[in-house]
Amino acid sequence: MTHAQGGISLRGQGSGYHVEFVFDEVKPAREFMDILAQYDILPKLTERKGAFVVYIKNSDCICNLLALVGASNCLLRLHNEITMRDVRNNANRKANCDTANIEKQVISSARMIESIEKIIQQGRFESLDIKLKNTANARLENPEATYEELAGILGISKSALSYRLRLILQAAK
Repeated sequence: MTHAQGGISLRGQGSGYHVEFVFDEVKPAREFMDILAQYDILPKLTERKGAFVVYIKNSDCICNLLALVGASNCLLRLHNEITMRDVRNNANRKANCDTANIEKQVISSARMIESIEKIIQQGRFESLDIKLKNTANARLENPEATYEELAGILGISKSALSYRLRLILQAAK
């Protein structure tokens, strides 16, 4: 007689979803896979310690399987878990992106301030165009300002600000 057992697990945070059914023999495992395929649930098969494991890792397929077998409470819990993970992942992704942007901003500002100070030390600040002097002074007075904030302070577009800052960097070389 063929023996089968199964289970579902939500592995550690971010590592995904997993459902598996373990069979003593390969024939019933393949037959089970064929039945699932009829419902667009596409499992995979592996052999582990002499047993044949039919497993599903795709969350949509797992949800379809739970709906197929009438496990509505489990399906609801899984949907809640998927939603919570998506929200958490999106929040983390946004926070990481914001952090990277802040780091770039700080590095850019520091590089610009260094260039302005170099121009001042070399006594070339007074030879700069008035627009470049105003831009340099605004950067020195507002080292933590974003391009958008700095452009607003100067009453120019971000594009114009970027152009002026590039000219200042070139003047420092």
